[in-house]
Amino acid sequence: MKRILILLQLFFISIIVFGESKYFPVGTTWTEVTSKYGSFGRDTSTYVVKEEMPIDGVIYNVVYRNDEPEPYCLLREEGSLVYMTNIVAPFEDEGLLYDFDWWEGKEYVTDVIYSGGEKFCEVIEKIDEMVLEDGQTYQIWAPEDFFGDFIICGVGATNGIFRYSEPAVTGGAQTSLLEFTRDVLVYNKENNTNGLKDVNMVTRQKTRSIRLKRNTIGGYDLQMQNADGTWQMVW
Repeated sequence: MKRILILLQLFFISIIVFGESKYFPVGTTWTEVTSKYGSFGRDTSTYVVKEEMPIDGVIYNVVYRNDEPEPYCLLREEGSLVYMTNIVAPFEDEGLLYDFDWWEGKEYVTDVIYSGGEKFCEVIEKIDEMVLEDGQTYQIWAPEDFFGDFIICGVGATNGIFRYSEPAVTGGAQTSLLEFTRDVLVYNKENNTNGLKDVNMVTRQKTRSIRLKRNTIGGYDLQMQNADGTWQMVW
């Protein structure tokens, strides 16, 4: 009996150490496309988790983009929490990228990466489900500011895994997750409505006021009103 308990302990330790239980284990790949407003150009990037890196006794997964020789970022996981740090910046600039411990009514708070401490905060009003390419059912949530995109529990946001906290109408660019693979193909944008349950993304988009506001150079900026009454520039 004691030997069985020891083997079970070793099994669970191996899961933690070698990453089988992670959302982004070594070998995970995904492709995203970025398009600029006012431009017809499209940039496609492929990300891959190539290796694990121990830092101060903590295991990080190292993400590379395209064929770049230097890592793009590091991911660290604690149960349902996924942290990210840009290793170009000081290492302590780590932010909470995802919290996959979901329930309706939860105040979902994560860090807006590279924003100087700004937070993304929204209450989860409704959790839906979607059957993805691997045949598994995943929880999904469409935050108000996503304009039709959503977060897949255990995968990431469909408007860019690293950019989900930046609404699609700001920043001059729009990012879209095209494919996500973890051992097998999990998500494909072209087939993302397969098995959709009780979800209508179009009706989730709330009507917002827009205005043209004269700027300092004599032109006009198109602005959209936020829920709190403030205005943000669309482009």
